[in-house]
Amino acid sequence: MSMTDLFDSIDAMKGPTVATVGTFDGVHLGHQSLLKRVRDEASVRGAKSVAFVFREQPRAYFKPAATVSYLSNIEERRTTLGRIGIETIIEMEFGSEIQQLSSIEFIKALRKRVGLTALVLGPGARIGSDRADVDQLSGVEEFSDISFISVPAAIVDGQTVSSSAIRKALVDGGYDLAARMLGRNYSITGVVIDGEKRGRDIGFPTANIELDFPVIVPENGIYASMVEVDGVTHQAATSIGVRPTFESNGGRTIEAYLLDFDGDLYTKRLRLEFVKRLRAEVAFESVEQLIEQMNKDVEQTRQILASR
Repeated sequence: MSMTDLFDSIDAMKGPTVATVGTFDGVHLGHQSLLKRVRDEASVRGAKSVAFVFREQPRAYFKPAATVSYLSNIEERRTTLGRIGIETIIEMEFGSEIQQLSSIEFIKALRKRVGLTALVLGPGARIGSDRADVDQLSGVEEFSDISFISVPAAIVDGQTVSSSAIRKALVDGGYDLAARMLGRNYSITGVVIDGEKRGRDIGFPTANIELDFPVIVPENGIYASMVEVDGVTHQAATSIGVRPTFESNGGRTIEAYLLDFDGDLYTKRLRLEFVKRLRAEVAFESVEQLIEQMNKDVEQTRQILASR
């Protein structure tokens, strides 16, 4: 795809528009603040609000051999942006065509294609192959008809909110911090696959969930959670880990025990929302000890989720 084709593939819009651009992985508190500024700025100017969303993180392009994990898939991002009030969401691939564009070329293309009148960017954001920031773009005489607006970072517990900080918190056991930075509980989606049925054998039949997108999985442990399946939400105690009571070198699994549920979940697509981390994963000396602890986990899950 040439640079011309890249922008020709975007439906032309009659301006004015107020736009932003980014991956918006997780649509965390910082993203939300930026997107609300886009929405409000568009309202004040009598313009349309537009978000250009990269489907993949730019580092997936720069480091193709690296493993890239996300906080949300593109469908979830689109839904959240729409809920915030962004009128038009345009998906884009971060490839060589985008990477090679200078900031001048990029802004000119947006002005021509969507009638750009203002561009809202996050803290430290830079545009184009020349890495121009808001101050530099504001100083370009050719763009005197366009406003360039920078939105400050969101701060939680003295830390700057970012997708990378949330990913780190999730894998390091800081689930509560990750949820505060997101402004909501973290969730994943996946399909129920056939498991070893150990949970059923000990009275706790679980749904073994296989992810359908490379999202971050929280640190191993037991979580009070909510599971949505077929449009119905159920309380659940969820285990993430390697089942050390049964195996010394097992593979990592995500298994949800839906409370008071009786039905077949095999091949169903689930949305799993983590509410609270109850404890770390433990290797018990016997199956009886495991069952005793699982009963405690279920009771604690009921107590935590009682108010939902």
